[in-house]
Parts: sequence; structure tokens; C-alpha cells
Amino acid sequence: MVKMTRAGRSAQTSVAVRARGPVVACVLAITLGGLVASCSGGSSKVDQAGPAPSGPAATTPGTTPPPPPTSTPPLPAWLAGAVAHDGVPLDQSWPKTMTIITDSVVLGARSYLPARVPGWKVEFAGFPALTLKTAETALRGGGRPVGAVVVLALGYNSNWQRDRQMYDFFANQFDTNADRLIDTVKSLGAKKIVWVNLRHATLENSPSGPATVKEVNEYSWYFPYVNERLNELANRHPDVALANWEAVSDRPGLTYDYIHLNPLGSNLMTEVIKAAAGIPNTQVPGL
Repeated sequence: MVKMTRAGRSAQTSVAVRARGPVVACVLAITLGGLVASCSGGSSKVDQAGPAPSGPAATTPGTTPPPPPTSTPPLPAWLAGAVAHDGVPLDQSWPKTMTIITDSVVLGARSYLPARVPGWKVEFAGFPALTLKTAETALRGGGRPVGAVVVLALGYNSNWQRDRQMYDFFANQFDTNADRLIDTVKSLGAKKIVWVNLRHATLENSPSGPATVKEVNEYSWYFPYVNERLNELANRHPDVALANWEAVSDRPGLTYDYIHLNPLGSNLMTEVIKAAAGIPNTQVPGL
């Protein structure tokens, strides 16, 4: 079972959760070259040349112009509410490349997601306990191109105080780091950005046991704060899609603990990301 560990507190009340994950075939590290995912099997690397430039493609007589951007496909009933904000439509002329920047939560889906997006090159970049600021600094410093679709699954590792004490201060800190991260991935070639919000973890939708009680009580109180900021972020950046994991994951049987994904949760998370990205969905066995 994957555990969350406590980070240092500021003024005895602020908290930074550190989402952790096991050592597996994908070795994920942060280097001076940026966030790098080196995987054996599973996902494939994003084309180092980066995504194709935006704008209408030149055509010659007798050729067919590229299809126009498409709207988000209709969602099946079991994905109701999975997209809180559509963002910019997915354009079928873009390269089918995807970079997922995440802490340990969506890293749990790396063995499942690539197979559910056939025809796409998928890269996972990140590591357990990754923060917004660390991700942005590494990406900007590395300058390595990202996929046409970039998925940001971050926010569990952020600083807050209980009972909304100093909320404005921490909200401004979160917003600043989030805006910088969006600007950076755009500068590296992202054409559509999907941000995944946080699960509303409760004792009812998490596995039973004393560890879960401790984790839910210790950390889940501030997850709604993060989701508030992500809703505001989508309002500031209407081109950014917001994947509503909070709405879809309010059911038991999706996690090993209170947030880390089991196989069913990994497949459902994949479909939530696809819905927000504008990729047609496929049924998840067991739902």
C-alpha cells in the first residue's frame, strides 16, 4: 500500500502533503535537464522534435485541408460531471503526443493509461511529492519540448492552514505557481492543457482501517481549497480544461488508501483525463 507522509509544518498549522509511490519500471527523476520519464515498457517517449506549429496548414490544389478543431465528445453516463471546464477544443491536426506531469497519484495510472489511448505517444514526467513550483522550475530550466496535450495532475503537495486561516496568502501562492506552470508548458509546445483536480477523500469512499482514518483527518480537509483555486484558474485561463476527478471519484473501490489509485481507479482516471482532453472514451470494466 502506498502511504502519504507528513511534511514539515509552518507555524504548526500549515501542511504540505507528500504523495508517494513505489519504485517500478518507470524511473522518474528531476535533473538539471528538466523532468524526465525513462520507462521500460508501458508508455513511449514524446517526439523530441516537439509538436507541430499551430495555425492553418498550407494546402495545394487537389489536397484536402486538415479537419477543423472538434468539440468535446459526449460523455457516457458513468462519466457524468467528468469535465468541469472544456478548455480549447482538441484539434485533430495536432500531433498525438501527451505529457503527464504528476505526483504519485496519477503516476499510479502509468501502467494503464497508454493502452487506453491507442495511437498516442505518452510520456509521464514527475515523481512522488512533486510540487507546482518544483515542476515549473525544472521544466523551464530544462527547456525540453512537451506533448501537444499536457496533463497537469498536481496540487496534493501544497501549503494551507486549517479553518481557512491565512487562506488568501496561501491561495495567492498557489495561483502564482499555477499560472507560471501553465505559461511554461505553453512555451514548451503545449496546445491543450488539462488540469486534474483532487479527490474529495472521505471515510465513506476510502478503504476502512485506522490508517485511512488518520490520513483523511490529517490531510483531506484542504483538498477543497485546492479545487477552489483550480476552478478559479480555469476562469482565468479559459483555454485550460479541468478534469473533474472530484466528481467522478466519490465512490469506494477506486483507491488503495484514500487517494492512490488501484487498477479500477487507474482506468477510471484515464477516462476522466481523456474526457477533458477531448479523446473519445471507452468503457471501464467493473463500472
